Amino acid sequence: MALDEPVTEEKLSRDDARHVLRRSMTLLRPYRGQVIVAAIALVAQTACILAGPALVRYGIDAGLSHHNAGALNLAAALYLAVALAALVLGRQVVWLVSRIAEVFLRDLRMTVFQHLLTLGMDFFEREKTGQLVARLTSDIDATQDLVSQGLVLIAQNGLLFFGAVIAIIGISPLLAACTLVLVPPVIAASAWFRTTSNRAYLAVRDRIGVNLATLQEGLAGVRVVQAFNRERAWTRRFYDTNEAQFDAHMETVRIASKYFPVIEFTGVLGIALIIGLGGWFNAMGWGVSIGTIAAFVLYLNSLFEPVQQLSQQYNTVQSSAAGLNKVYSLLDTTTHISEASGAVALPPSGALEVHDVSFAYGVRGDSGGDEVGAPVLRDVSLCVAPGERLALVGPTGAGKSTLAKLLVRFY
Repeated sequence: MALDEPVTEEKLSRDDARHVLRRSMTLLRPYRGQVIVAAIALVAQTACILAGPALVRYGIDAGLSHHNAGALNLAAALYLAVALAALVLGRQVVWLVSRIAEVFLRDLRMTVFQHLLTLGMDFFEREKTGQLVARLTSDIDATQDLVSQGLVLIAQNGLLFFGAVIAIIGISPLLAACTLVLVPPVIAASAWFRTTSNRAYLAVRDRIGVNLATLQEGLAGVRVVQAFNRERAWTRRFYDTNEAQFDAHMETVRIASKYFPVIEFTGVLGIALIIGLGGWFNAMGWGVSIGTIAAFVLYLNSLFEPVQQLSQQYNTVQSSAAGLNKVYSLLDTTTHISEASGAVALPPSGALEVHDVSFAYGVRGDSGGDEVGAPVLRDVSLCVAPGERLALVGPTGAGKSTLAKLLVRFY
């Protein structure tokens, strides 16, 4: 697969997503202890955050409503304690996850670079240098926000969402049933957003790579461009790739501008529903206290805000997963030159001999596949004794450079 091929629908399928996750977990395996500590701290921090609205409910119902200063002071003290605990735990989570993220990116860059050094010259002649640079730079850097901050936000908001659902059901099943009616529209909107943004973010990664390749080729060949007065043609070419990258980014903006206002409006509608129905239930004596209404409003922020945060992080996940998919595809590329079983090391000195060597370069066929081109060398044999010098002469295209490359196993 060429690294600059156009984006397709299947490019980040469910199998690709599992492959990306599995490969990422392999790189994180040496740091599983730190990951476990960070996960425990994150769960504890989330529990402290979810305890806040319950303490507000207790302070209102047991303190304000009954003019009980002791209960009110207890609620305030406990609220301050859990807030401080959440702050300390949150700081620890950020430090641990940031360190793990930087180690992950460091190891990934080194792994990709070491793998590139093992590939044959046929690979480097087939692929564009700009595309390879993009794998080590923009595609890996695209995961920076995800692994340093995004994973924490995704895990925490997921815990907050399910924790808030459990909390509101436990406080008032009747009011919770009325509130959760708003969840299906949010899920439907999120499903639409996931489908449409998937391809859009894959296209962004592809357009960035093509744009970098065009820029690199233009700068690398600037002498030829100026010598043949091709500045205008190259300017037009870069303009086209730059506009394609701009259009790809604007498509993601268009999709986001349709989705996020719906989530925000749903949250506002939920607060209005809680206040209206909660006040009515309280007036009817159906077991909904003022403290319960206040707690529901606070829990609603932990219900709908995580959905919005998760949706925003989904953009980062798509961009990062697309970049990692390309990086792992590069790591899966194998060299065409491999050691035979039972191969022995060459002696440090001796004659250089080749017998009946024939060679032809691969070319791209009309169908898009690789085909064998016209032979460049046919039945070449030579022997160069130690200390002897041999000059290869001939017209351009006779195969002099090809033979030299074969002798050092470039092909």
